Order: sequence, then C-alpha cells, then structure tokens
Amino acid sequence: MKIAFKYLLLFSLLVYGTFVFAAPKTDLSIPVKGKTMANKKLQSNTLPSVYSAAGLKVKTCQTFSIIDTKVTKKPYNLKYKDGDYVKGEWKELWIVNACGIKVNVPITFILNPSGATYSISMRDITLSK
Repeated sequence: MKIAFKYLLLFSLLVYGTFVFAAPKTDLSIPVKGKTMANKKLQSNTLPSVYSAAGLKVKTCQTFSIIDTKVTKKPYNLKYKDGDYVKGEWKELWIVNACGIKVNVPITFILNPSGATYSISMRDITLSK
C-alpha cells in the first residue's frame, strides 16, 4: 500500500503538476465524515488520493473537504479480528466539496492479511452541485 501510494503521488505531481491535497485550506481530518468502513489508517492513506482525483476534475480548486462517505456495495468475504476488519472487499462513495462543487469519488477497498489496497477510477467520478 505505501509503495503504490508513493507512486500515485509522484505520478500526480509529474503528470498534472499539482499537489492539491497539500493546499492550506484542505481538510485532512480523520475520521472522515459519514459511514465509511475504512479504519482511521486506511482513511488517512486514501484521503490524499481522493483529493487528488477531485482536483483533477475541478482543476481550479485548491480547497477540499469530505462532505460524506457511504458504502455502495456491501462487503463480502469479510473477516474481523481484534476489533478491526482484516479481510474483505467493498465499495464506497466519498463525496468531496471542491470549491462548492460536489465531486463523487467511488472507491473499491480490498483488505487481506498482508495489508489493504484501494482503487479509484477517474472515469467513474461524477460532479454535482
């Protein structure tokens, strides 16, 4: 997860020339609002990528915050251990406020005993007011 995240950040910086989630008005509060199933560590790892994706859709914006999160596809193959999920897959929608525009960012989370991964498909991100 950490390696993939570093490459995503480097890719965003090189290709798009922006590091949107480092903007001074960006809300990096954890836990995020809503009903996400992601634990605090996974939220913290996912949040910068969500803001980067939102920034690519609303290019002029430098101010981002999470409005809501919700599970859109119930988890399957879920295993729970020591108070946390350790295995499973589910989908969520994280809704970002980007300068007054709602950016709907769908995320797929996959947990396994060796760690967690997530994916964001740019083509599935939508905007609404």
